[in-house]
Amino acid sequence: MITDTANIQAVGTDGMSAGLENQYVKPNDDRVYAYTEIIGGGESTTITFSTAKMTAGGDYSFFCSFPGHWAIMKGTFAFK
Repeated sequence: MITDTANIQAVGTDGMSAGLENQYVKPNDDRVYAYTEIIGGGESTTITFSTAKMTAGGDYSFFCSFPGHWAIMKGTFAFK
């Protein structure tokens, strides 16, 4: 999932309530720029998404939305 860095905890917490059937993403969450389906260990996925709502140089992060993972499975997303 990709969101503003300041929103990681709130989006991750809301995602836990959304459940697996929603990929641990609150439906229609405007704070989420993109996300993939939940995948297991050793699996991979790809994603294509619009950056139209993002600003060059903004503070963005990606993280795992699986409950409890967002706290450590995260990184920065640079949009230039």
